[in-house]
Amino acid sequence: MLKLCNKCNKEKSIKDFHNNPNTKDGRQGHCKSCHKSYYNKKKLVNGQIVYYVYYLPEHHYVGMTNNIDSRIYQHGQVHNRITEGYEIVGVYDTAIEAHYVETSLHLLGYEGFRGF
Repeated sequence: MLKLCNKCNKEKSIKDFHNNPNTKDGRQGHCKSCHKSYYNKKKLVNGQIVYYVYYLPEHHYVGMTNNIDSRIYQHGQVHNRITEGYEIVGVYDTAIEAHYVETSLHLLGYEGFRGF
């Protein structure tokens, strides 16, 4: 069985798509190859990787990532969370700084990876 990838517009075997029970055919809209290249992109600011701490207000959820676009997409499309109105809490030069802020917010009661 073949499926058209909505990213590269190539017809590929259905086995080349990740499962997604929330779609009509039970597969992601884009192929594994496009998925991998999309999620491996890191956001650069002035040539440096930066780390974002973000907040999903509908879920009282705080997280961190070095690719905000793909992480918000994952929350919405894979985990079925409401991502509209998400906020960037801060942008940091190192993962350690971002992790410190994220952990501090979890200690204040915000949900996160372990708490959601």
